[in-house]
Amino acid sequence: MVKWFDSLDKVVRIILLIPFWGWIFSAIYRICTYAEGTEKNVTNLVVGILCIIPIIGFILSILDLVSTITDDKVKYVIF
Repeated sequence: MVKWFDSLDKVVRIILLIPFWGWIFSAIYRICTYAEGTEKNVTNLVVGILCIIPIIGFILSILDLVSTITDDKVKYVIF
């Protein structure tokens, strides 16, 4: 999942992270980065689980969207 998402064009990643449905992709991406060992950080796993909650996930997907636009990647840990 992580390599698939990272290999997409920037425009496609931005579309997938639009807050209306982006919270789902944020949650999946963060949980998969922890599971695949890309970023073995418990905070990343906790944030991924928190992204499943729609209101919190909506806010976090906005942050992921901004980080993707500015840095061309999703930040693993936002805290």
